Amino acid sequence: MESLINIGIILTYLMVAFASLAAIGFGIKKVMQKTNNAKKTLYSIGGLLVIILISYLMSSDEVLGSYEKYEITATTVKMVGMGLTTFYLLVIGAIGAVLYAELSKVFAK
Repeated sequence: MESLINIGIILTYLMVAFASLAAIGFGIKKVMQKTNNAKKTLYSIGGLLVIILISYLMSSDEVLGSYEKYEITATTVKMVGMGLTTFYLLVIGAIGAVLYAELSKVFAK
């Protein structure tokens, strides 16, 4: 029974990965058809990769003693830290963009 669950989980991961890559691929293909938007798209993807790289470099790989019983490796801790830091940086960027857009409207009048 346990092997069937593992096969199901692996199959689910493969389907989600394929669907994600297909959605991203078709989106990039559509944007790249317009040369004006292609440059903006590449800058956006590059910016996201830079944020992810900065988050990876900032994250710690220290495993807390209370989590050693779960057999968590330093790599797992670093990847989780990278994901959290990336999320925080993107949220701060989104809030900053909204504030900038709204405040620029107020002060433009």
